[in-house]
Amino acid sequence: MRYYCRDGSAPHYCETSYCDEHECDTVVVKAAQEATAPPPRTEPSDPIDDLLRTRQSAASEAPADASGAAQEVQLPLGVRRRFRILEMLPDEAAVGGRLWLAAPVDSPQGVVLLKVHTPGFRPSSAKDRLREAGAATRLDEGVESLPEGGPPVTWETLRLPAGGTLRKLLDDSLARPGGPPGRLGGLAESTVQALLAGLADLLERWELDARAVPVNLSPDTLYLRELGGLEPVLPDLDGAAVLDEECARGPRPPLTRYTAPAHLSTHGRWGVRAAWVSVAAVVHELLTGRPWITAGADLDELADSVLHRPPADTGDHHWDDLLDRLAAGRLGAAGVRAWCSELEAATAPVEPFRFGDRAYDDPAELVSALVDAGANGPVWLADPAHAEQLDDWLTARVPQADRGGLDGLLRSPGQTYAADRALASLAAEFLPFARPRFRGDDIDEDGLVALAAREDMTVLHAVLDSGVLRDAARQTCGRHPDAPGCPALRGLSEKVSRALETAAQETDRTARDLERERAEETDELRSGATQRLVPRGSGWYDPDEALRTVVRLLLGDEAYLRYCRDRLAKTRRPGVTPRWWGRLYDVTIQSLGRESSVAVGSTAAGLTAAALAFDLQVLAFHRDLWRTRRVLLRRRVSATGQRTAAWLRSRASRSAQDRDEARTRRQARQELAHQRLLKLRWLWLTVFAIGLLDVIGYTAYGWVPYVAPPAKASAPAAPRLLAASRSATVAVTASARPGKPRPHKAEPVTDTAPDHLSQAQLWREARADAAPKAGDLVTRFQLFSADLNDDRPGWFEDGAAYGYGTRFPDHVPWLVPGLVLAGSAAGLRWAVRARSRGLRLTCAVLATATTTALLWHLYADGLTHALLATTYALDFWHGSLWVAAVITAGLWIFGGRGTTPAEGRRNASYGYQYGN
Repeated sequence: MRYYCRDGSAPHYCETSYCDEHECDTVVVKAAQEATAPPPRTEPSDPIDDLLRTRQSAASEAPADASGAAQEVQLPLGVRRRFRILEMLPDEAAVGGRLWLAAPVDSPQGVVLLKVHTPGFRPSSAKDRLREAGAATRLDEGVESLPEGGPPVTWETLRLPAGGTLRKLLDDSLARPGGPPGRLGGLAESTVQALLAGLADLLERWELDARAVPVNLSPDTLYLRELGGLEPVLPDLDGAAVLDEECARGPRPPLTRYTAPAHLSTHGRWGVRAAWVSVAAVVHELLTGRPWITAGADLDELADSVLHRPPADTGDHHWDDLLDRLAAGRLGAAGVRAWCSELEAATAPVEPFRFGDRAYDDPAELVSALVDAGANGPVWLADPAHAEQLDDWLTARVPQADRGGLDGLLRSPGQTYAADRALASLAAEFLPFARPRFRGDDIDEDGLVALAAREDMTVLHAVLDSGVLRDAARQTCGRHPDAPGCPALRGLSEKVSRALETAAQETDRTARDLERERAEETDELRSGATQRLVPRGSGWYDPDEALRTVVRLLLGDEAYLRYCRDRLAKTRRPGVTPRWWGRLYDVTIQSLGRESSVAVGSTAAGLTAAALAFDLQVLAFHRDLWRTRRVLLRRRVSATGQRTAAWLRSRASRSAQDRDEARTRRQARQELAHQRLLKLRWLWLTVFAIGLLDVIGYTAYGWVPYVAPPAKASAPAAPRLLAASRSATVAVTASARPGKPRPHKAEPVTDTAPDHLSQAQLWREARADAAPKAGDLVTRFQLFSADLNDDRPGWFEDGAAYGYGTRFPDHVPWLVPGLVLAGSAAGLRWAVRARSRGLRLTCAVLATATTTALLWHLYADGLTHALLATTYALDFWHGSLWVAAVITAGLWIFGGRGTTPAEGRRNASYGYQYGN
């Protein structure tokens, strides 16, 4: 490739793109033109004219105005005299005017870009800022009038970049004899990648240095700064808009295939995202050799295609994904550079990294090995040589990865915990789904709770002081496996700091209140108990205990929260709570009560930690106070007892007249109660007689219950007392009357005595044993008993206690009825015949109680056994004589009223009379 300089006395060729002799730019001469000898002329030929007469590509012929027709170009007469016009560039190659390639007539500048603005055009303020920043070079400027009295227009000349336009670069590649160099149909991917990185730098430089954004990016407006170089530049700065300025005040770019949808409207503000849409369209065409949008010359169709741009179709899904993200505005300069670096790293081979006795190709496996090394991992990483090797390897292997922690370690290798922070950052970057660890210990929520439960708090202090929790929050937590990271660890260090500060302040304040109460307490007991309160350690505030409490509460340890609540609840005793403790207790309980979740806030955690520094002392205060009060109470009780004994002795030494009056009143009350109870003696006799019949019925028909007793695995079946003349041959279940279990089929048994008999079975036996003429009487007795059972409430069923062997010892089932009848007999006999007034009253009460018990039993039994005894008496001579004898003897012995003996001095229950 050769260069041509047309300045000087005679045109000549140069070896570089800049002529050192005349200090001007040169023009590239194509190889075909160099190989072809120029035809013989009378005057020397000008290769610049041959170079610039080449036909432009089809993309440069797209319509540029709303009508679609080519604009009529009129150059001012003064401009025509100053410059020799070489070629008019396409209309879409400029904003706010038209561009020509021109050569100054009387100047050694060479070929320049001549820009003639439309009448009334005013560039934006971004143009001056860009020129000051060195984005483009303006060689000359002026103002001329259009021919035939037209309005004046401004013009300027710009330095022509030596590399030409991207359009020319693409066309030359497509015109190569061997075809385009790229596998996708256009330029080589490495060339496009370099151009994309240059465009990213261009947009970022405009944004940061001049707060400007280009609005007319296309292959026709973008140039290469140097011939053979790949640095894109934009010489025409009239297409620059002020960033974030309203679109109505900026330049009006022409409608092309590269226009962003946001540039079709005058609403909104200029932004960099729209410029990246044009960059995506340019890169797509450079890759494939064909435009992204294939709309025709119709402006409406072109605008519709711009608004509804199809997905990228380059033939490579990596490029398609990149261009789609650029067109959607989801990627910026930093993302583009990272993508380019990643693409380069993916194509360049990287040697494995050796750690220990193994080589690692995967960064995740290497970081996992460093974490698994425990405390040796940070020690190895703290070596500057190892850190630099790891940084270089990660830069080459995964350039897009976040290496901020490693960079901080390289900047400050001597800083405490720098290696731990670097390793935590790498673990969060490459092991996001693993539980975070610190020197071998888990530091997620459950891990920190376990560290706080340890006796030694050194590791927990190191975790909080090192700052690794910021990166640990980006890794997976056991309590939140589906969440991105651990929400509980985000900001935990700041919460712990605030909680510890609150705990220290409240502990100091409460300690001052305690000291003040020691000095001001006037109550002797409380003062003595307060003086014995001392801290458990070197001071009231224990940093380790406070940290333990704060961390476990902030992380939602439910069991520990209940433990704290229980400890605080034990300290609240009405009337004995010390004043210095009341304020801290109240604010702590209120703060815990306001928490709606298990994990409490930093204020509540700090107050709880402060309260737990004093709760055991409060309990000790209570014990001392109560111990002192018990001693004083014992003394008071002893003194009161002595005074009471003295009073009783004084009362016992009263006069004989007072004692006689008190005895007379007591006797009168006993006599009145006895007379009232004797009015019920007829009822005692009646129930006693029926009770004798009931016992005779039980004795005759067996002391067994109606229902089978529950089975007992350990106890053998006890024998039952049955009548000698009655041997049961079958066992039946309870009767079928309402409220009783249903009867089951009779089953034959052995000669062993049955353990239960139903009422129906008892009546069948009574009917079988009765005389033939007494069957109807037995039936009437059975019906009468059944009527009583039907009318009886359900709660009376347990009243038939005589037949329930499971309630009383099996070998003495007659014990309870015997005792009841004995009590009734004693009441009948001695309620009148007893010598002392107190014994007569006691027997009357006993008779009334036993009568009530007999009535309850008889009603609950439905008079079954009493009526059975009556039917048994129908058995002449044997049964009749036995029943009559028992009843007659019982009534004769116990039923006689007798006479009340006179109460004398010797038989008085209260002893001899005082006095005389």
